[in-house]
Amino acid sequence: MAGLIDAINMLPRRLEMGRGQSIQLPNGYYTPGFVAILAAFLRHNRLPKDSFSCHHEKHDGYLKALALSKAVWGTDDYKQRRINAGNTYAPITHVSSREAVDAGTGQINGCLRAMAESSSVRYLESPAFGELLAVVGELHDNVWSHGLESGFSTAQRRLCQQDGPVIEFSLADCGMGFRSELQRARVPGIATDQDAIEWCIQKGNSSKLAVQEDPWAQSVPEDHLGGAPFGRGVATFQNTGNHHQGLGLAKLVSLARQYDGHLYLASGTHYLELNQGISSYRQLSHPWHGVAISLAIKESSFVVGGEPVQDVDSQDVFEIMKALRG
Repeated sequence: MAGLIDAINMLPRRLEMGRGQSIQLPNGYYTPGFVAILAAFLRHNRLPKDSFSCHHEKHDGYLKALALSKAVWGTDDYKQRRINAGNTYAPITHVSSREAVDAGTGQINGCLRAMAESSSVRYLESPAFGELLAVVGELHDNVWSHGLESGFSTAQRRLCQQDGPVIEFSLADCGMGFRSELQRARVPGIATDQDAIEWCIQKGNSSKLAVQEDPWAQSVPEDHLGGAPFGRGVATFQNTGNHHQGLGLAKLVSLARQYDGHLYLASGTHYLELNQGISSYRQLSHPWHGVAISLAIKESSFVVGGEPVQDVDSQDVFEIMKALRG
């Protein structure tokens, strides 16, 4: 099984080794984390459609069904109808605009709801599942705010012999990355990429809240390309339409901890892995210039004794958002 970290460590090396030739993908199952990294990597490096090849025809068909070509190059090479799209998987979405943020969030959350409705494990009404849907929206907004047109997302349901049904979603971008973003916001004490990841996943921390904007500044639309429209000496800020406060990362880690999720969070030279409640930081063999996230949760983790799991942090998050809105 090739996952998010495998893709980050492998793709740059194989690109360097095979300049002028196609990149050989590993043989095996590609997780949503691998696929999101692949899409972001191909687009960031402006690689042509024939720049990689799979070991087996079924792997090639799998990537076509996930709409890799459509998301990266704008041409759909899948000749069949995607009968399981929106039920067992969400095709790759290129987060290329404000509208694509909403489309990506709606596509993945709609797919997650369909998975819950068809599951033998009754967790659709679980507060924890509702928080997962909210986190998906937060993270899509983060990808657009910091990665702009470099972000991709996807989700899938798979069956594991030991754990039963598992749902996984992933997002990846080639934007500024955590450390550059926090240094731009002048957050103190951020010397390494691990420092940046640790800061970003702390409850209440947000680079959006750390930036001290001029309260008298004038809003400029996100598509504004000209000079200062209000004349010289008037402070401005760009309005991206993102109303989220960037608190999704802390909630993402909280969900992974409480519901036995397997989380990967990579940025720059390091990544955080959280599995079975144990977290660890490791160094990547190749840095990822952006942010990459993959979370897998067993469907059975959303229920305890046949009842939906109650999310102990839900009220805390509500109070934080209420305070931010004033």
